[in-house]
Amino acid sequence: MLERLFKTDFTPRRLRDGPAGPFLDGFAESMFAGGYSSTTVGSFVHAADHLARWAARRGVAVADLDEDLLARFVRHLLGCRCRGCRRGAHSKRVPFRIHAFLRYLREEGVVTTSAPETIRPQLVCEYGAWMRDRRGLAETTIAHSLPVAQALLGTVNDDPARLDATRVREFVLEYIRRHAPASAGCVTTIVRCFLRWLVVQGRCATDLTAAVPKVPTWRLTRLPRYLPAGDVERIIAACDRPSPVARRDRAMLLLLARLGLRAADVVGLRLGDIEWQQGRLRVVGKGRRETRLPLPQDAGDAILAYLESERPAAATDHVFLTARTPIRPIGSSGLQDVARRAIERAGVEAPSRGTHILRHSLAIRLLREGATLDAIGALLRHRDVNTTALYAKVDIDLLRQVAQPWPRAEVSPC
Repeated sequence: MLERLFKTDFTPRRLRDGPAGPFLDGFAESMFAGGYSSTTVGSFVHAADHLARWAARRGVAVADLDEDLLARFVRHLLGCRCRGCRRGAHSKRVPFRIHAFLRYLREEGVVTTSAPETIRPQLVCEYGAWMRDRRGLAETTIAHSLPVAQALLGTVNDDPARLDATRVREFVLEYIRRHAPASAGCVTTIVRCFLRWLVVQGRCATDLTAAVPKVPTWRLTRLPRYLPAGDVERIIAACDRPSPVARRDRAMLLLLARLGLRAADVVGLRLGDIEWQQGRLRVVGKGRRETRLPLPQDAGDAILAYLESERPAAATDHVFLTARTPIRPIGSSGLQDVARRAIERAGVEAPSRGTHILRHSLAIRLLREGATLDAIGALLRHRDVNTTALYAKVDIDLLRQVAQPWPRAEVSPC
């Protein structure tokens, strides 16, 4: 494998003779599988060799590498005078390369230590496992909930038996004061759920959910932000450009605009979820609820064009992948960037530039075309009819027809 990277036989022999030698061929192969070029793989291999030789001079074997040792190596680079050290080895990309080598060693079982994780109390870890295994919640939801639960336990030194109404109320009010108003409703929901779980688990004698202050939120006070149908089509058309990701971007935006999918639905789509013969799409949404939706013709054509002409080869069955190395499934933040850039290229003045505005726009268009709220709620997979009812407020012309005239003021004879 190393012979693919270098023009002479001397360099592969020298690398294999070093302490990292037994692992470099496999490491290079994993980098090639990730879509890296030969030049880039060569820089990864040299960084791994440099790290292993530096560690060996300090009596540390490759199997004993960890994050602390890598941090010491990065500090060493500032004044490195190692013999044979390549020009450019002091670049800021070296830490990324050596961490990739450590990850590879862990995957191969050479390094048996685990990667350091955020230290959480055992009780919080159990709560996270319950949310994941019993409730089927998304990882993003769990990631938002655990820090709040940990902070609440921190007020009583991780002893839930010491929680009382006063502490719970003070914690929630202080948390709301230090965070954005939009997160107020979320934190109260998280705290109530955690407190109920503590009671069920027998960790807290009293149900303290009533002590959580209620934060007034009026979901139906504001109109949903949306775009006219013409602007949506301009955004999709903005993907028709010379670009290695044009087909991918168009396919993802069509799924958002035609089916009202959430960002997590699109990035989580797998090849087996597309039922080509039936013309359907299998979507696993919130709470792991599985739904099959009709696949529109233009969206299906766009996905097929992407798979045939643009999707890079990768060891994953996710449909939409990144275009730059390392090749991996695109994330929700990446899809948000795709939508934002498409809106900017189209020159559309949008009230927001995220993916959800396309979901709102679809609901408004269907409502104005005569679709019922039940049908819209079924397509958008709403659990609560009140969520769908929000869109009824946007049809101003219909509201004018049913609105009662304002009563005239009558002057009292007195």
